[in-house]
Amino acid sequence: MLKIWKRSLLILICLLATNFPNLVKADTVTSSDALVHFIDNKLTGKYGIYTNYLAKIGNDDTLATGHQYLSESSGYYLQYLAETKQNKKFRAFYALTKKTFYRQGVFLYRFDAKHPDKYQVNATVDDLRIISALVTYDKVNHTKKYQSEVKDLYKKLSIRVKQAGLLTDMYSLDSKTHNQLVTLCYQDLSVLKKLDSRSYHKALRVVEEGKISREVPLYYQSYNLKDKKYAKDKLVTPQLLITFLHLAEVDKLPKDSLNWVKQKVDTQTLYNTYSVTGKAEDKSTSAANYAIAMMIGNVVHDDQLYDAAKKVLLSMQVTDKKSEIYGSFGDSKTKQVYSFNELNALVALNQ
Repeated sequence: MLKIWKRSLLILICLLATNFPNLVKADTVTSSDALVHFIDNKLTGKYGIYTNYLAKIGNDDTLATGHQYLSESSGYYLQYLAETKQNKKFRAFYALTKKTFYRQGVFLYRFDAKHPDKYQVNATVDDLRIISALVTYDKVNHTKKYQSEVKDLYKKLSIRVKQAGLLTDMYSLDSKTHNQLVTLCYQDLSVLKKLDSRSYHKALRVVEEGKISREVPLYYQSYNLKDKKYAKDKLVTPQLLITFLHLAEVDKLPKDSLNWVKQKVDTQTLYNTYSVTGKAEDKSTSAANYAIAMMIGNVVHDDQLYDAAKKVLLSMQVTDKKSEIYGSFGDSKTKQVYSFNELNALVALNQ
């Protein structure tokens, strides 16, 4: 089950990859309105946000594709709705999210309307992202509407997947087992800090000790609780950047790591994968990379990073009004539009 889980994550990131040669040729000014319209009208189905604009993509069952749904997408969309204070829409979409994904105290990571009982697996990071959105809703509205809900959700989640004070990656509802892997970007430090001080400090230690070196100010992908070692796998950049973001949100992002992001954004070389030596594995990139870089810039109050990342991000947007995917960050030729890119861009552009 662990091998399938890891493979699914890596394949998804590979499918997000898009080549963008000569990214920025001129200043691009684009409103997020077109993106919002695309998501609401072309990427949203009966049960939430589609994984891809195209209804069917390939036959690899380890990867959520087409018009299947991910709780990851719901979490990002809820974050956007909370931060923009669209309260009525937030409440309705959260109710839909629970109806679609919530089973036995946790959110399923994936849902297929044609096979509703097929994917009985939870991803911890998705629960934490949804919980974070509920916390944000109460914070921006100065309410306590979801306070008890947050505590209940976290309590059930922690019972299911806590190991040695750490939240492991996933839990199988079928086998009632969790894996032994702690993917660093899954540790949403700001949420843990608010809800569980013990787990926060343990998670922070594992994440901080996962920094590769001074020369390579990046972080290993994951930590194995069984052998107590960090994986030497290639670094998937969106996950790496989410780790940076989580550290920044608790004021723990090292300056050299931040400078690495800034240098890659400035030179438009924020590629999709790197080796543990810091060498780029390919020359592809994705909108999500620059969207997450924008979020990091926003958190650390670095306007230069924020603006530079935004400039590259907007250069990727489909601005041809005749295109059926106008407003998205997809591929105009293939019509491939993945929710991970769209929703990270949506959050970043509306902070």
